[in-house]
Amino acid sequence: MEYEYLSRKSAADFCKVSIRTIDRWIVDGRIDSFKPDGCSRVLIIKDSLSRENLSSPKPKY
Repeated sequence: MEYEYLSRKSAADFCKVSIRTIDRWIVDGRIDSFKPDGCSRVLIIKDSLSRENLSSPKPKY
C-alpha cells in the first residue's frame, strides 16, 4: 500500500489549523508521522488526517 505524505505546513493548510496545532496532534498521537533517516523534516501520513481520527478519543490509523 502506497501512502501520501505531507509536510507539517501542508498538513496545517489541509486541516485549516496552525503548525503548532499539528505539532500538538503529533505529540498526542492523534496523527501518524515520522522522520526519515538522517533528516530533521517531519512527514505526516495524509490518511491519518481524517475528521473522525482527529475528533475521536482513540485515533485509528
